[in-house]
Amino acid sequence: MMIRFSFIHRAVKFYKDALHTITFHFSLFTFHSSPGYILLVTVLVIGAIGSVIVSSLLILGISANQVSLSITESNHALANAQGCADYGLLKLRQSPSYAGNEFLTIGTQQCEILSIGGIGNNNRVLCTEGKVGDSVRRLEIVINQILPETKIYSWQEVSVFSLCQ
Repeated sequence: MMIRFSFIHRAVKFYKDALHTITFHFSLFTFHSSPGYILLVTVLVIGAIGSVIVSSLLILGISANQVSLSITESNHALANAQGCADYGLLKLRQSPSYAGNEFLTIGTQQCEILSIGGIGNNNRVLCTEGKVGDSVRRLEIVINQILPETKIYSWQEVSVFSLCQ
Protein backbone atom coordinates (compact mmCIF):
# COMPACT_ATOMS: atom_id res chain seq x y z
CA MET A 1 0.00 0.00 0.00
CA MET A 2 2.87 2.20 0.73
CA ILE A 3 4.10 1.87 -2.83
CA ARG A 4 0.73 2.72 -4.18
CA PHE A 5 0.38 5.77 -1.92
CA SER A 6 3.91 6.89 -2.73
CA PHE A 7 3.25 6.50 -6.46
CA ILE A 8 0.02 8.46 -6.21
CA HIS A 9 1.71 11.04 -4.04
CA ARG A 10 4.52 11.45 -6.59
CA ALA A 11 2.06 11.59 -9.48
CA VAL A 12 -0.01 14.23 -7.72
CA LYS A 13 3.13 16.20 -6.86
CA PHE A 14 4.31 15.92 -10.49
CA TYR A 15 0.99 17.13 -11.85
CA LYS A 16 0.81 19.82 -9.21
CA ASP A 17 4.29 21.09 -10.13
CA ALA A 18 3.50 20.90 -13.82
CA LEU A 19 0.24 22.77 -13.31
CA HIS A 20 2.02 25.36 -11.18
CA THR A 21 4.68 25.81 -13.88
CA ILE A 22 2.04 26.12 -16.60
CA THR A 23 0.02 28.51 -14.46
CA PHE A 24 3.13 30.53 -13.66
CA HIS A 25 4.10 30.78 -17.32
CA PHE A 26 0.53 31.53 -18.30
CA SER A 27 0.22 34.16 -15.60
CA LEU A 28 3.56 35.61 -16.66
CA PHE A 29 2.24 35.82 -20.23
CA THR A 30 -1.14 37.14 -19.16
CA PHE A 31 -0.04 39.75 -16.67
CA HIS A 32 3.19 40.97 -18.20
CA SER A 33 2.43 40.88 -21.93
CA SER A 34 -1.27 41.83 -21.89
CA PRO A 35 -0.86 45.37 -20.60
CA GLY A 36 1.38 46.12 -23.57
CA TYR A 37 -1.14 44.72 -26.01
CA ILE A 38 -3.99 46.45 -24.24
CA LEU A 39 -2.09 49.74 -24.34
CA LEU A 40 -1.24 49.26 -28.00
CA VAL A 41 -4.83 48.43 -28.96
CA THR A 42 -6.11 51.32 -26.84
CA VAL A 43 -3.71 53.77 -28.49
CA LEU A 44 -4.72 52.50 -31.95
CA VAL A 45 -8.44 52.79 -31.20
CA ILE A 46 -8.07 56.26 -29.68
CA GLY A 47 -5.89 57.29 -32.64
CA ALA A 48 -8.49 56.05 -35.12
CA ILE A 49 -11.31 57.85 -33.28
CA GLY A 50 -9.19 61.00 -33.09
CA SER A 51 -8.44 60.82 -36.83
CA VAL A 52 -12.15 60.50 -37.63
CA ILE A 53 -12.98 63.48 -35.41
CA VAL A 54 -10.22 65.64 -36.90
CA SER A 55 -11.25 64.68 -40.45
CA SER A 56 -14.89 65.51 -39.69
CA LEU A 57 -13.92 68.89 -38.23
CA LEU A 58 -11.79 69.69 -41.27
CA ILE A 59 -14.62 68.81 -43.65
CA LEU A 60 -17.08 70.88 -41.60
CA GLY A 61 -14.67 73.80 -41.58
CA ILE A 62 -14.21 73.67 -45.34
CA SER A 63 -17.98 73.47 -45.86
CA ALA A 64 -18.59 76.41 -43.52
CA ASN A 65 -15.96 78.42 -45.39
CA GLN A 66 -17.63 77.68 -48.74
CA VAL A 67 -21.06 78.67 -47.39
CA SER A 68 -19.62 81.86 -45.94
CA LEU A 69 -18.00 82.73 -49.27
CA SER A 70 -21.25 82.05 -51.11
CA ILE A 71 -23.23 84.28 -48.72
CA THR A 72 -20.64 87.06 -49.05
CA GLU A 73 -20.73 86.85 -52.86
CA SER A 74 -24.54 86.92 -52.81
CA ASN A 75 -24.57 90.02 -50.58
CA HIS A 76 -22.06 91.77 -52.85
CA ALA A 77 -24.14 90.88 -55.91
CA LEU A 78 -27.24 92.42 -54.27
CA ALA A 79 -25.29 95.55 -53.34
CA ASN A 80 -24.11 95.81 -56.96
CA ALA A 81 -27.67 95.44 -58.26
CA GLN A 82 -28.83 98.14 -55.84
CA GLY A 83 -25.98 100.40 -56.91
CA CYS A 84 -27.02 99.97 -60.52
CA ALA A 85 -30.63 100.72 -59.58
CA ASP A 86 -29.64 103.95 -57.85
CA TYR A 87 -27.50 104.93 -60.83
CA GLY A 88 -30.36 104.10 -63.24
CA LEU A 89 -32.82 106.18 -61.22
CA LEU A 90 -30.38 109.10 -61.19
CA LYS A 91 -29.90 108.85 -64.97
CA LEU A 92 -33.69 108.74 -65.47
CA ARG A 93 -34.09 111.89 -63.37
CA GLN A 94 -31.39 113.61 -65.43
CA SER A 95 -32.87 112.44 -68.73
CA PRO A 96 -36.28 110.71 -68.90
CA SER A 97 -35.25 109.31 -72.29
CA TYR A 98 -32.43 107.26 -70.72
CA ALA A 99 -32.76 103.74 -72.19
CA GLY A 100 -30.49 101.66 -69.96
CA ASN A 101 -28.63 98.75 -71.61
CA GLU A 102 -25.48 99.57 -69.70
CA PHE A 103 -22.80 97.72 -67.76
CA LEU A 104 -21.34 99.51 -64.76
CA THR A 105 -18.14 98.70 -62.90
CA ILE A 106 -18.33 99.13 -59.14
CA GLY A 107 -14.88 98.62 -57.71
CA THR A 108 -13.75 95.37 -59.31
CA GLN A 109 -17.27 94.04 -59.87
CA GLN A 110 -19.91 94.68 -62.50
CA CYS A 111 -23.64 95.12 -62.69
CA GLU A 112 -26.01 95.58 -65.57
CA ILE A 113 -28.91 97.93 -66.20
CA LEU A 114 -31.25 96.25 -68.63
CA SER A 115 -33.42 98.06 -71.17
CA ILE A 116 -35.73 100.42 -69.29
CA GLY A 117 -39.42 99.86 -70.01
CA GLY A 118 -41.98 102.59 -70.66
CA ILE A 119 -41.75 106.02 -72.20
CA GLY A 120 -41.72 109.48 -70.72
CA ASN A 121 -42.18 110.56 -67.11
CA ASN A 122 -44.69 107.93 -65.89
CA ASN A 123 -44.97 104.15 -65.58
CA ARG A 124 -41.37 103.10 -66.14
CA VAL A 125 -39.69 99.78 -65.29
CA LEU A 126 -36.02 99.59 -64.30
CA CYS A 127 -34.32 96.19 -64.01
CA THR A 128 -30.79 95.62 -62.74
CA GLU A 129 -28.62 92.57 -62.25
CA GLY A 130 -25.55 92.16 -60.05
CA LYS A 131 -23.15 89.25 -60.48
CA VAL A 132 -20.31 88.20 -58.21
CA GLY A 133 -18.76 84.76 -58.62
CA ASP A 134 -21.62 82.29 -59.02
CA SER A 135 -24.15 84.59 -57.32
CA VAL A 136 -26.65 86.60 -59.35
CA ARG A 137 -29.16 88.99 -57.79
CA ARG A 138 -31.87 90.79 -59.78
CA LEU A 139 -34.03 93.81 -58.98
CA GLU A 140 -37.23 94.97 -60.70
CA ILE A 141 -38.28 98.52 -59.94
CA VAL A 142 -41.64 99.89 -61.07
CA ILE A 143 -41.62 103.70 -61.16
CA ASN A 144 -44.93 105.59 -61.13
CA GLN A 145 -43.39 109.01 -61.71
CA ILE A 146 -39.86 110.29 -62.35
CA LEU A 147 -40.19 114.11 -62.10
CA PRO A 148 -40.66 116.41 -60.23
CA GLU A 149 -40.55 113.84 -57.44
CA THR A 150 -39.60 110.21 -58.08
CA LYS A 151 -42.34 107.87 -56.89
CA ILE A 152 -41.52 104.17 -56.71
CA TYR A 153 -44.47 101.78 -56.92
CA SER A 154 -42.43 98.64 -56.14
CA TRP A 155 -38.81 97.67 -55.61
CA GLN A 156 -38.37 93.93 -55.38
CA GLU A 157 -35.77 91.28 -55.81
CA VAL A 158 -36.74 88.57 -58.29
CA SER A 159 -35.17 85.32 -59.38
CA VAL A 160 -36.32 85.78 -63.01
CA PHE A 161 -37.26 89.05 -64.65
CA SER A 162 -40.94 89.24 -65.56
CA LEU A 163 -41.31 92.95 -66.42
CA CYS A 164 -38.07 93.42 -68.33
CA GLN A 165 -36.76 92.10 -71.64
